[in-house]
This record gives sequence, structure tokens and C-alpha cells, in this order.
Amino acid sequence: MTISEVEVAATERRIEGIIAVLGGAITLGAGLKWGLRGALGAGVGTALCLLNFRWLRQGATEVIRLGLAQEGAEQVDVPRRLHAKFFGRLILLPLVVYAILAWLRLPVASVICGLAAVVPAIMIELAYELIRGHHHWNAQ
Repeated sequence: MTISEVEVAATERRIEGIIAVLGGAITLGAGLKWGLRGALGAGVGTALCLLNFRWLRQGATEVIRLGLAQEGAEQVDVPRRLHAKFFGRLILLPLVVYAILAWLRLPVASVICGLAAVVPAIMIELAYELIRGHHHWNAQ
């Protein structure tokens, strides 16, 4: 059994949807606990979480496609723009978070809660795939 690109894309879309739903719940909870600024922090954190997930997904997809296209090549050519895109997010996101916390002075806990929405989203997706029998551990 092989994993098709359609199945992978569906999984990634579900994770993005779960992040958005969890982000809404986190934002509501932060608003109840810390008020409007807490809700804003959680919302901004969730938006950055979604952006980071999409950038990671796009970068990983490009690396995989590039690797498959150059399979068997002795010298693999990786464009500099791919390095910039893949690793640039690791520099850009902490700078954006710092700017949000330093200038907007939003509650740190609410921003971190929004940023961390990807963790339970992936766990929920894993549970969904296990329950539905869609796991691919033995895929060839």
C-alpha cells in the first residue's frame, strides 16, 4: 500500500483546519482569562502557528520533490532559495514573536498557547487516523 499525494494533502488540510479550530478555542479561553489583550495574543500566536506550518509543509514538499527528481544523482543540486525559504522561517518567526511581545506587550502565555496549537492538532490527527485505520506504518 502506498501513500498517495492526495492522502497526504488531505491530512495536511485536516491539520490546518484543526489548528484553526483549536486556535479559536484557545483565543476564546485566553479572552476569558486575560481579556481582550490575551485573546489578541492567542489569535496572533495561532496565525503565526498556521503560517509556520504552511511554510514548513511547502519547504518539506519541495525538498522531497527535489530529492525524488534527482534520485541516483551523484551530486545533488539544492537551490539557495530553497535553503532561504526552509530556514528563513526559523529566523523570521522568533523575530516576529519578539516584536509582538516587546512592542504590543501582549501576554506571553497567550501568544505561546496560540503558537503551540500545532501540537494538539497533530495528536488529534494521529488519533483520527488510528481510529479510521488510515495509518501507514506498513506502507511500501
